[in-house]
Amino acid sequence: MAPVSTISLLEDLPQDLLGDIISRAAESGRLNVRHCMEASMGLAKATEDKRVHKKLNLRPLAFNPLATLHQYEKLMEKCLENGNAEAHYIEGIKEYFYYNNITTGLHHLQATAEGSYDNGIYLYGIIMLCRGQTEEGKNYLDLLGWQKCKRRADRCWRNIQRSLHVIPVIKWEIYRTSLRNIKPSRRCKLNDMDTRCNKCYYYKQMKKFMTLP
Repeated sequence: MAPVSTISLLEDLPQDLLGDIISRAAESGRLNVRHCMEASMGLAKATEDKRVHKKLNLRPLAFNPLATLHQYEKLMEKCLENGNAEAHYIEGIKEYFYYNNITTGLHHLQATAEGSYDNGIYLYGIIMLCRGQTEEGKNYLDLLGWQKCKRRADRCWRNIQRSLHVIPVIKWEIYRTSLRNIKPSRRCKLNDMDTRCNKCYYYKQMKKFMTLP
């Protein structure tokens, strides 16, 4: 009796279960999904499951959003349709910073923040602070738990710098006004960007954002 291949066993699974399995593989990257598409027609069909596009890891594109300007259109469309938070982050950066479509950009950035994507939470929070929506901005940044440990938020900031490294960031007048309004007392060492307390944290994170080229 011929041995049954692993692919054959997978294809015998219900489509709903198969879609769930592939969506979990998609969290590790597009290469896993591509392998499924190439393995068999049955697995290729399962890659069209909405959960696959919702969970698909787009990290390389998140670090280079402009790569999607003239490529990956169908991929981005499917991911956005299915609520992929990382896709909203990519689209939000393009619309807000590159195309200067503020309303559309904020829509996508809010969607990525509400989708619990850390980089999106940080970026949307900082933008809200800079736009004078102080309490909303603070609330989003607080979701990253910086009061107990700043590593998570600091990692987000480093990632955002990579995402924006070739995109000019316009410093609107409202940004400067908001920065002045949130400036803490001189008792905080305002030029020491590494030492951040509850009084100066938001100000210093905004100031870092304002130093982007």
